[in-house]
Amino acid sequence: MAVQPKDDNNQPYLLLPPAQVALAVTTDDTISASTELTLNAGTQYIEVHALDKGIYLRWGTADVTSSAYDEFILANTYRAFIKPVGVTALNVIQEAATAKVRIIEK
Repeated sequence: MAVQPKDDNNQPYLLLPPAQVALAVTTDDTISASTELTLNAGTQYIEVHALDKGIYLRWGTADVTSSAYDEFILANTYRAFIKPVGVTALNVIQEAATAKVRIIEK
């Protein structure tokens, strides 16, 4: 059995996205305050696309701010995450006004 590599926080690295269709897709072109997204019950993996400005992400239901966040996605990039065990929601907020974000749940 192959051992999946893990990062410094003991979280598994994603080598390839799951081979399944999206459970849900969230599009927000006017993100301006902490925005909560309740995850689909079957979600195990998410991709967060920051289209033009950076995006702060916080796992759970607490609001995210530029000083209280778990992840940061650089502008014009995307990051993929395995959903932490027990998490049912996440919050995102923009680095600068008029940020656009896409979140894909699988």
